Amino acid sequence: MEKQTILCVDDEEIILEALQEQLDSSFGHEYHIETSDSGEDALEYFKELISEGQQVPVVISDYIMPGMKGDELLKEIHRLSPGSLKILLTGQASIEGISNAINNAQLYRYIAKPWDKDDLVLTVKEAIKSFFQEIKIRKQNKELLTLNASLEDQVAKRTEELRLANAEKDKFFSIIAHDLKSPFNALLGLSEIMIENWDVLPDEDKIEFTKDIHNASENTYNLLKNLLEWTRSQTGRISIEPSKFHPAEIVEENFTVLKQHADSKQISITNEIEKDYACLADKNMVSTVFRNLISNAIKFTNPGGKITVSSTANGNFCTFNISDNGIGMNEDTLKELFNLSNKSQRAGTSQESGTGLGLILCKEFVEKNGGNISVSSKENQGSTFSFSLTKAVG
Repeated sequence: MEKQTILCVDDEEIILEALQEQLDSSFGHEYHIETSDSGEDALEYFKELISEGQQVPVVISDYIMPGMKGDELLKEIHRLSPGSLKILLTGQASIEGISNAINNAQLYRYIAKPWDKDDLVLTVKEAIKSFFQEIKIRKQNKELLTLNASLEDQVAKRTEELRLANAEKDKFFSIIAHDLKSPFNALLGLSEIMIENWDVLPDEDKIEFTKDIHNASENTYNLLKNLLEWTRSQTGRISIEPSKFHPAEIVEENFTVLKQHADSKQISITNEIEKDYACLADKNMVSTVFRNLISNAIKFTNPGGKITVSSTANGNFCTFNISDNGIGMNEDTLKELFNLSNKSQRAGTSQESGTGLGLILCKEFVEKNGGNISVSSKENQGSTFSFSLTKAVG
């Protein structure tokens, strides 16, 4: 089997020589350790390798270089080969550079100069392991799809059941492997920078790093809450306990929880639900639905935008509408919105991350309480999510 390539990029020759020597001693028997002294040359060489069908498990790049900087190089490499693991190696990276690499190139690790050889080798070793584990997972999924396609007609029903089960499994592991890894990488990278550079960082940089750490922590915590509730729902360990309550009060409670996120984007949120409306449903489930839909609206609304939560009554049901004037969705996105096997994800207007799991959870909880959920949206004109609940009698 032909050797694969580990690519190192830095404009300083002494750095490239040190990287090549240290990596060659540990990985030279299995990989070509290639170097480039500019982002432009590195990108052209990377394109050549990809066009020849070669794999590049790891790319290590300096940040500050003449011409193309490291974060922009890693962003372009991620576009060409999302599976390649990207490592930023520098002692002078800016907040914008780190954030750009994390958000747009799925940065695997940040290593400060001067680096420790053992740490470098261990990081590259773990990156290579992750790279091939991901390939193995994709290969297994492809083989599973091929197997499913070849089953006989008489077991078509069972095939569909297995496909849905595998979609749920794949989504679950995708969340754990990717959506939890990214924010933790951000937390580790940013906190490491602060620890190592605390005495020299300006106060405004410390504040910005702290905000980034807080946002990553908050996103991870919300994801874990949804993940726990979704898992309990799938395993049948969550029970429905209907009670009479006023949805307007629940919305106010969630406004309080989500106020910081809305305020940070200067988004106004208004509660127009009739205070005397009472519903019969599981109060905790309904609160989860409101929290996710309002949080989603904040995520996809531009700074300075507006969100309104309103209600209408129709016979034995109340319908609740969460409307925003945000970026909206196209028809293709709308069709796949509540599809568990759909892997596409969109970043928010302030680059907030998301998995789509919250909307899946909303649909399940609304339907478990005898209601329906729907959405209407147009690109650049906003979205309205609507769901119904049974009115309480008396």
